[in-house]
Amino acid sequence: PTCSSDEEKQFTRPAYSYIALIAMAIQQSPSNKVTLSGIYDFIMKKFPYYRSNQRAWQNSIRHNLSLNSCFVKVPRTEGNEKGKGNYWSFATGCESMLDLFENGNYRRRRRRR
Repeated sequence: PTCSSDEEKQFTRPAYSYIALIAMAIQQSPSNKVTLSGIYDFIMKKFPYYRSNQRAWQNSIRHNLSLNSCFVKVPRTEGNEKGKGNYWSFATGCESMLDLFENGNYRRRRRRR
């Protein structure tokens, strides 16, 4: 039996790097900053594949956030924002990183040999 396209989407890994997924979540946030849980929520809503095996890919998201200098923590302002944890945004000067995703194309690029 053949799977419906919805089922195929659910089991097929999207062709986006973790950096691209993080960038999408930040860009689609109204304030260009988003919490870690907001990044997770965005990814799971947009890509059903990531609704399973959450521990593994969430660890990879945290790893990419902490190692990529284009992502910075933005502290919450006291009194105005409830919740815990910091926001994540693009570091000053890294807005050009978005040029890597020409015209909204976040797909992985093939490695050159």
